[in-house]
Amino acid sequence: MPRKTAFLYTDDFLAYDLGGKHPLQQRRLQLVDRKLASLGAFETITRLAPTSVDEALLGRVHTAEYLEVVRQASKPNHGLDLRRYGLGPGDTPAFPGMWEASKVYAGGSVDAARLVLSGEAEIAFNVAGGLHHAHPWKAYGFCVFNDLALAITTFLEAGLERVMYVDIDVHHGDGVQVCHWDDPRVLTLSLHESGRWLFPGTGGVEETGGENAPGSAINVPYASYSGDEVWWPGFEQIVPEAFERFAPQALVLQLGADAHFADPLAHLQVTSRTWMRAVEALLVLGKDIPIVVTGGGGYNIATVERLWTLVALTCAGLSCPDSLHDTEVPMLDAEQQRTARAYLDSQLDALRGGLGW
Repeated sequence: MPRKTAFLYTDDFLAYDLGGKHPLQQRRLQLVDRKLASLGAFETITRLAPTSVDEALLGRVHTAEYLEVVRQASKPNHGLDLRRYGLGPGDTPAFPGMWEASKVYAGGSVDAARLVLSGEAEIAFNVAGGLHHAHPWKAYGFCVFNDLALAITTFLEAGLERVMYVDIDVHHGDGVQVCHWDDPRVLTLSLHESGRWLFPGTGGVEETGGENAPGSAINVPYASYSGDEVWWPGFEQIVPEAFERFAPQALVLQLGADAHFADPLAHLQVTSRTWMRAVEALLVLGKDIPIVVTGGGGYNIATVERLWTLVALTCAGLSCPDSLHDTEVPMLDAEQQRTARAYLDSQLDALRGGLGW
């Protein structure tokens, strides 16, 4: 169903540069923007440059100590011991201009929330957003600031009482869960490869929210190498019911493209058509409420370009060329899929029991 859609993009996103050999290469974002332009999508989709996030808002998600460390670590010769703050060497190395670059991608998700709150857009897509591993006090998993928590906080401060977050990245949305662990106004729902096999090692079905917010976190973990016939039932059996029970007033989506079978950093075997089936289902569920869409993980650049272009076109109700979908699909081992389905079924039984569904 067509909806008034905004797309947040600037070439300044490329300044979030973790290094030439790092798996996270932000030229993938530029490729999505250029692909949409080549398809004439911006005749329908409103393309906007993001603004830098307000520092006061940053302080409502991240600690003052951590923010000051990020600011100082962005300068040369800072002389700081950054290990306790997650800023490398390692997954998330500090880099010159990190403070400014991180504020821009985070600002894109805040802008997206404000656009849909004001009615200027019904759906707003910050393609650089989705950095879901950042914690209030540390960087983690390629993520410096948690733009998703900032978007959710923007909704809450505008007076919304129920905001639902859905994450289909292959990695658990741990940072968003941590930020809103004890807040009954926020439901975080993550579908991911199980932490038994994949970073960050969290996201078990027993993680269901803090003392003051029982049931506010839902996790659907999958066995490695789960294909479409396993992944889709997990989505179908949990997400619509969670939406109906919670009745959110706004939806924040993290659409990491790394659950796709061609991604080099994980093991799920989801195809573009099944992944987009989930995206389409989420857009239908949220048809009457504001939606913020973000990117996230995705380390096969060609796959990211295709999938996030499909997302933007679908949000706006535009036709999607078949060329954007997979031309080949993975060959899956039948016994492995039976094992994966048995694992999922056991996890869903435990999840429903823990939630009292």
